[in-house]
Amino acid sequence: MFFIDVQGTLLSDTDKSLITGAKELISFLNEKNLAYVIVTNNTKKLDFLEHLRAKGLDIKDNAYIDPFVVLLSLLKPCKIAAFGSAEFKQSLEKLGFSLDYKEAKAVLVASFDGFLMDDFAAMIELAKSGVRVIALHETSIYKKNERLYPGVGAIMKMLEYASNASYEVVGKPSFAFYKRALELLKSQDKRANFENTLIISDDFRGDLVQAKAQGMQTALVLSGKISSTKNLDESKLDFVYPSVAEFLQNLKEK
Repeated sequence: MFFIDVQGTLLSDTDKSLITGAKELISFLNEKNLAYVIVTNNTKKLDFLEHLRAKGLDIKDNAYIDPFVVLLSLLKPCKIAAFGSAEFKQSLEKLGFSLDYKEAKAVLVASFDGFLMDDFAAMIELAKSGVRVIALHETSIYKKNERLYPGVGAIMKMLEYASNASYEVVGKPSFAFYKRALELLKSQDKRANFENTLIISDDFRGDLVQAKAQGMQTALVLSGKISSTKNLDESKLDFVYPSVAEFLQNLKEK
């Protein structure tokens, strides 16, 4: 049984094209009726599942989860201060949330490479005022245009240090997210649990470390933000593959 990351694992960080072996992996899992869930920290497109299918990934209906799914179970539509891309804010509005940076009931933070110091100042002020702070995920870094940018996890650590405020996480690697993903696995195979689930991702700190702490097996692919295991605690890794193509080959040989 498998949890499978998207960016850097199934899709290239460079041009968002399918990584070699991605389409074949999903097809093989479907053909063999093996339980899997696509676990993504997408915070831009509400129709991201359809976007992935349009690229050629034949993902089953009950095999996809993103932070929006968990967010709606924790926070009802209300006034929010949202920090992230325009697409992120538009998606929140489509879900029924309204943007209000003066009377916000919660602060929501997603990935964005255009943050200004004024944005961080606003986050700090809101956090210090006692407003609920929610990170859409806790990715440490992300890759864009061949450069590494601080992910939401890095930003939240800054905010926590600056404001002394706590925060919640709705995407990976939160327990709430993995618990909901496990429920989807169980809908496919009642035997599913964390111990018999392998998570495949390119994000060591943002996905795999906490997954390992929950009892999952972990597989790092070197096709995304990380190109080697240098300086990583390899005790947190059960497998390392150049990409999902090699993982699929190994799976077929079992």
